[in-house]
Amino acid sequence: MRILYCNKYNFEFSGTEVYLLDLMRLVRQEGHEAALFSMADSRGKPSPYDKYAVPPIDFKRPAGPLQQLRSAAHAIYSREARRRIRSLLSDFQPQLAHVRNIYHHLSPSILWELRRQGVPVIYHVNDFKILCPSYNLVSKGEPCERCAKGAFRHVVSEGCYAGGPAASVVLAAEAYVHKWWKTYATCVDLLLAPTKFVRDKMVDSGWNPQAVEVLPHFQRVPNESPTAPSIDAPILYFGRLSVEKGVIDLVGAMHLIPNIRLIIAGDGPQREELEAKAAELGLKNVEFAGHVGGQQLNRLIAESCLTVFPSHAYETLGKSILESYAHGRPVVATDLGSRRELVIKGETGVLYEVGDVEQLAASIAFLYARPKLTQAMGEAGLEKVRRDHSPKLHYEALMQIYSRVAALKTPRPFASPLHHLA
Repeated sequence: MRILYCNKYNFEFSGTEVYLLDLMRLVRQEGHEAALFSMADSRGKPSPYDKYAVPPIDFKRPAGPLQQLRSAAHAIYSREARRRIRSLLSDFQPQLAHVRNIYHHLSPSILWELRRQGVPVIYHVNDFKILCPSYNLVSKGEPCERCAKGAFRHVVSEGCYAGGPAASVVLAAEAYVHKWWKTYATCVDLLLAPTKFVRDKMVDSGWNPQAVEVLPHFQRVPNESPTAPSIDAPILYFGRLSVEKGVIDLVGAMHLIPNIRLIIAGDGPQREELEAKAAELGLKNVEFAGHVGGQQLNRLIAESCLTVFPSHAYETLGKSILESYAHGRPVVATDLGSRRELVIKGETGVLYEVGDVEQLAASIAFLYARPKLTQAMGEAGLEKVRRDHSPKLHYEALMQIYSRVAALKTPRPFASPLHHLA
């Protein structure tokens, strides 16, 4: 089978790309052809189809009014991206397209070209962008669903996007344009959700239940069996340091459990605030390790006794939880969104009420004082990953979906919005 993957980054920028690139390696190993349509970037692995890549664009770089206007138009509808994917389709001739993170560098314009060329589309949800212009159903660090049923103006009135008012207007405009054009309803054949929670959110917001399926992500497990943590092993948070991640709660909780060490591995806009909070509380048991990835991150997970995810956001999946389980480490996490599916209370970890710092501290202390229970929970998490998130099972389920969606290919002789300008 020939599969075209669409994602704005061609390197491991985030968990989204880690999954996608690993998936592409997996399908190629099984004898399928896979091509990637993305922005051009030297950090990506060279490909025969790089000549079709969209020139890089940095929306955060300072620019004058005219360039800002051009960037806004590109984010809403990129004629450049549509022209380039048209050429790639002519060359590669895929049987279907697997679309991930295309905003705002590729734009939804490519969906119209895929539709026009009769290529069935699987849109794989990695965030809540279809429902929420600012991606994550979060406002001021808390869950927010004001935009979820098409009232996209709230991204402006709530001031929830960190990029500022002008960028918020562009996000709202983009969402309204593709709502009016019915881009997703017209161009997407199947919406693939990583959790039941995500599927339910999409359906509650008006998506056809028959057009949304659940496929959990896969997680590779180290060849070596996990070892028991040392008696003084730290607890670990790893991920982005931003308001909605709730790390400020975790820092506050460490004041209540000074005998337990915490390593915070990650970076982001809230790092300075978190470091200042730790200094204000006089915490000697909190270490900021900065951004950590690859084998260094694997080592930190393996050397911890448990991991903590205090997020105030729903999250679409929680890949960090699966990574923790892969190393035989249990999880303490907020009782919210997709985490309710990944963390089995009392078996693979502990869930606590969002924002309850005292309950968070008590949950950590409870497990830390019971190393045998903590180890048993970690082993249960590892078994869950092996049972429910193996690459083999994921591949087999996805290929069944691919075959079913690819069979939908039929001539689609109609003019899509703005195709005469592309």
